[in-house]
Amino acid sequence: MITLEEALKIAKKKLSETWQGHTIKESYAEVPDKYVFVQQDSKGVVPPGGWHWTVHKETGECKCEYLEREFLAPYAPIKGYKKIELTE
Repeated sequence: MITLEEALKIAKKKLSETWQGHTIKESYAEVPDKYVFVQQDSKGVVPPGGWHWTVHKETGECKCEYLEREFLAPYAPIKGYKKIELTE
């Protein structure tokens, strides 16, 4: 199983390959089988659209995806979403 720290490194690498000048926001979360990260630009602005970077906890697969919501509404809570902290 991949740790949050390892997943963060994977997501940062993938993001730097696809979005120049963007970083991962220092707010982490998880859904049952993935770690969830939010992208931001150099000014701290999160791009619109509701997309998140995810890293699968078992395989390490990293992708940008729209996560399933609790109900049909743009700002509905993400299904199974739970904030987590990076421990040192």
